[in-house]
Amino acid sequence: MASDAARAFEQGKYEECEQLWQAAADAYSSEDLAWANLAVALIINASDDPTMKLGQPPAGRAKERLEAALAAIEKATALGSSDALLLNARGNALGLLLRWSEAREAYASATALSARDFESIPRSNEALTLLQLEQPEQSEKIARNLLRRDPNFVDAQALLATIRWSQRDMGGAAAELSALCDRPTDGQQWCERYSTVDVVLGRWPPRAVATYRDLLMQPSVALIFKNARALPAR
Repeated sequence: MASDAARAFEQGKYEECEQLWQAAADAYSSEDLAWANLAVALIINASDDPTMKLGQPPAGRAKERLEAALAAIEKATALGSSDALLLNARGNALGLLLRWSEAREAYASATALSARDFESIPRSNEALTLLQLEQPEQSEKIARNLLRRDPNFVDAQALLATIRWSQRDMGGAAAELSALCDRPTDGQQWCERYSTVDVVLGRWPPRAVATYRDLLMQPSVALIFKNARALPAR
């Protein structure tokens, strides 16, 4: 059953994956792994629900799935599971429910437990959540620390530009985007990807998305991307 659920996940069949992990959790209710994986599937399916709208409280089946995911995480935790992946998933569920302060706490806890090769994800999520909570100084502090520890985490560079623009610092925002486009490894490809807000949709909270969208509309930013396209490929 678990192998079938894992296969469904790998194939992107998340509805089937959810059903299989639910069956596994029901059949082996003392297995923390079943509950933890069920939570992940529930969160994915909730976020993919067509009724989900950025910045609006979830309703219907999406809300039910998110609440079920939190309950599954609580069961997994009670059974002894406590790792960064699970805590990050909790933060994701809480964020989708617009419970931002709780989400921030979950991401901070996930970062504290993370191995070096995973910590950038919950650290970035915490920075994004702090921006949503209108705490740009704290958000920037975490994002800069993230980029220092993981220079290849390109999303943090775009986030720093967004944080700077949230404080109407065009010079700082432009400098971060220029640094993104000037990266020695695949800088032009990253530059093209981040020239549209689509790259952050479904991943960033409402305030960050709105701020980045507004930033991209500024003439000086449009010029950064235009100049990057004009350069010969490196």
